[in-house]
Amino acid sequence: MKAAGSRTVDLAASNREQTGSGGFGGVDMRNQILLIDKPEGITSHDTVSRVQRITGASRTGHAGTLDRFASGLLVICNGRTTKLARFLLEDDKSYTGTVRLGVSTDTDDREGTVIAERPTDGITPEGIAACAAKLTGEISQQPPVYSALKVKGRRASDRARKGESVELRPRMIRVHDFEIIGTDLESGRFTFRVHCTKGTYVRSLARDLGEMLGTGGHLESLRRTAAGLFSIDHAVTVEELEDCARGEGPDRPFRLSPAEALANYGRIVAGRDAREKVLNGSLFHRDGAVAIDDRGGKTFIIMDENENLIAIADVDIQKWHIKYLNVFNY
Repeated sequence: MKAAGSRTVDLAASNREQTGSGGFGGVDMRNQILLIDKPEGITSHDTVSRVQRITGASRTGHAGTLDRFASGLLVICNGRTTKLARFLLEDDKSYTGTVRLGVSTDTDDREGTVIAERPTDGITPEGIAACAAKLTGEISQQPPVYSALKVKGRRASDRARKGESVELRPRMIRVHDFEIIGTDLESGRFTFRVHCTKGTYVRSLARDLGEMLGTGGHLESLRRTAAGLFSIDHAVTVEELEDCARGEGPDRPFRLSPAEALANYGRIVAGRDAREKVLNGSLFHRDGAVAIDDRGGKTFIIMDENENLIAIADVDIQKWHIKYLNVFNY
């Protein structure tokens, strides 16, 4: 997988060139993927609503929720690119944050009600690091009761707030790296960096590590720093987005075309005749492909000769079997 930083120059040039009539009448961001730096204290839903208002997009969605108390990278899909959200949801995520040991809450984060307090005497940096190592790799994780997971059609958090008993099944996730980057034993806190697969609850990692230490604990702060190819270094705040919509603001590569957002997938360029077949959901012969960039995976983006994304498909290159996942007949 290519690092996000390797595409910075090209994306920055693309950002400067793409202007139009969206938002306040400056830069057109209505059908692009936007990298937004969500602040603490606002929900992902409210952030998406603000972005939609600023950009004037017909519809807006995001590729991975951040809790209200958390900050950091929120990948927002505008207009026609909302169809891409489910593909971007598959990306790994990276976070930094702080865990408070000795205090457990019902939500496993700082916004919950304290349900237990225990001393943190005897805790060492080495002990914290050893527990983090045990929570690395493929593990079975118990999601927080206060989560957006559905139980019989309703959010688990909604049921829990009404006093209902909530049972969630453990889920297999993978923590690629769980690094302790600082400890403050006097206050019972430590800071960390984690890289994990989609569906990982960092709140649960904080809770479980605290239980392994015998002190309990909760997630006190969280910041998403990366999602797949995308880095928080390229994101803009909502306030900066307002400036950018007027043609001002920072010159960072926060706007991506569909092809740029899916740059980790293989690529097939369809010729004119093949393009028409793709747009009708029909299969086309291999000879109809002008170019093929096989990156070793089964998922490919299919583009026309003008570099417009026209489909996403699972493709067996050797047998030339094509299963369309999405066709973008604008």
